[in-house]
Amino acid sequence: MRVPVLQAGAQRLACYAAIALGASLPLSTALDSVLLGLILLCWLIGGRYREKMLLIRDNPVALAALALFGLVLAGLAWGSGPIGDGVLYLKKYSDLILIALLVTLFTDPKDRARAILALAVTLALTLLLSFALWLKWLPAVRPVVGTPEDPSVFKSHLPHNILMAFGALLFAVLARNATTRGWRLAWAVLAAGAAVNVMLMVKGRTGYVLLAAFTVLLLFSLLRWRGVIVAAVLVAAGFVGAYEVSSTFQQRMNLVVSEVQAWRPGTVAHTSVGVRLEFYRTTLEIIREHPLLGVGTAGFTKAYDDKIEGTDLDHTRNPHNLYLLVTAQFGLVGLGLLLFLFVQQWRYAGRLAPPDHALLARCAVLTLALGGLFNSMIIDHTESLFFAWMSGVLFAGLADPEARPERRT
Repeated sequence: MRVPVLQAGAQRLACYAAIALGASLPLSTALDSVLLGLILLCWLIGGRYREKMLLIRDNPVALAALALFGLVLAGLAWGSGPIGDGVLYLKKYSDLILIALLVTLFTDPKDRARAILALAVTLALTLLLSFALWLKWLPAVRPVVGTPEDPSVFKSHLPHNILMAFGALLFAVLARNATTRGWRLAWAVLAAGAAVNVMLMVKGRTGYVLLAAFTVLLLFSLLRWRGVIVAAVLVAAGFVGAYEVSSTFQQRMNLVVSEVQAWRPGTVAHTSVGVRLEFYRTTLEIIREHPLLGVGTAGFTKAYDDKIEGTDLDHTRNPHNLYLLVTAQFGLVGLGLLLFLFVQQWRYAGRLAPPDHALLARCAVLTLALGGLFNSMIIDHTESLFFAWMSGVLFAGLADPEARPERRT
């Protein structure tokens, strides 16, 4: 086989694997890993490196992601943690590289559309199985990880709820763009079902916040500032209604208040909220002592252990807050690069076509930016990979000749 033919075939296979990765995201961590390996291998075999480097060079989102990863790599040079910790965190942050790889694969708008549809299909499947589990039509046996009382399916309730919140938005977008009444109704029903799944069925408070934010952004894209007013009314009514109707929702909201009130700084916490607040307090102490460059890629676990030495407080590698983790590891420089990535994505989303891709891209940013307030999502497999995959697929559209100057959306 001639080399150009082999390279073209490998490049095409890498794109197919990247589309399949979108379908795999809600389903299987193991399959994710296989597909990531296949994407990298085929990308390397595909050659045309000069063309790929130019695509990356001209993509501000890819460059911002690589700048943040570059700091993670450089962060191995300082801090006193074991090298094993550094390698562990380096691997977790490596999804940032995927953004750069994908912008070279999804140059064809048809491939971007196929990728988004692949994700939508498996999110729809996950939603239907979640309802089946909730109704006890589906047995709670492997590979199902949830129960009828907490009907997540293939992922634990946190990533399930985050993906399903995005699914509600994605299904609504697909319903709006459907060309037949039947498909419009089907996608609309799935959108409503996903919202119910997030609010009333599966445990996971992060999903509540994201669903509310996505609703505001969706209605703003449709009705401008009137949409914000409508969204505020809908979100308020939804939360009040869920609190009155769902005992699960009510208990989880009440639990947050009671656990915050019960927390005492510097003492062993016996609640999930209390443990997180203690993580935040201790991590802030690390940041105060290392404000500029942090404790390095490998240094967080050791720095945290040093802080709680001689106490019975819980050890952790993960403070459950994206901004605290990045700032503790890489200081204000790292926090600045993280925020710069978000700003670049938000800004350049306005150049994406079709317009719905701008909405999806900004909601992908919100997934990490808002979800990161409660979880270190950049080192959580499903959430981090979802963010990187969506970013790479959508922002590959910046290479389109018809990419418009930024507009307000």
